[in-house]
Amino acid sequence: MTTWRPSTLALLCVLALAPRTAAAEKCTYSVDPNAIGVTWTAFKFTERTAVNGRFNSMKVSGPTSASSPMALAKGLSMDIDGLSVETDNPARNATISEFFFGVFKPAGKIQASVAEVKGDEAKGTIDMKITMNGVTHVVPFAYTATPDGQVEAKGSFDMMDFKLGEAHDTIHKTCEEQHKGTDGVSKTWTDVGVTLKGKFAKACA
Repeated sequence: MTTWRPSTLALLCVLALAPRTAAAEKCTYSVDPNAIGVTWTAFKFTERTAVNGRFNSMKVSGPTSASSPMALAKGLSMDIDGLSVETDNPARNATISEFFFGVFKPAGKIQASVAEVKGDEAKGTIDMKITMNGVTHVVPFAYTATPDGQVEAKGSFDMMDFKLGEAHDTIHKTCEEQHKGTDGVSKTWTDVGVTLKGKFAKACA
């Protein structure tokens, strides 16, 4: 016959009344390729006035779902048609398309893929492997992410890293008068800023 001590009975009561631990929530993130965008910022004039643009033709490929936004980002790649440049100015679009991206070899072709993600689900660095004008470089992008799946990454590069001296000189000569600032000096800077934005949908069970 088992003798129940008061301490044993008290422990059993506590265990019986304690709330059951809920099963760990399992979440999946998915991406719509059409929800990923690339914008760029170039600079003119000595005082570095920004010229902003994007692209009308871009194909995003990679996994469509993963356990976290960063896991999803690791497999993404982009094929961008530089000739589809969009600055909300038709005349400027045509000039940049012909006298900058059109000078690339091959013309207008830009490829980018995520080489590595270093950080957590809130912030860190995405190393982007970028190929254009026949040259490949890894460019770091600092990213921030929100719990609802919004991701933004910003980076920059110098045109000369991709041997784009001919493209730079061609667009500068074509726009020489338009790139004269208040000091009368015509200037086309070689550094370019790039921003990537995406929205990853979250579903939990």
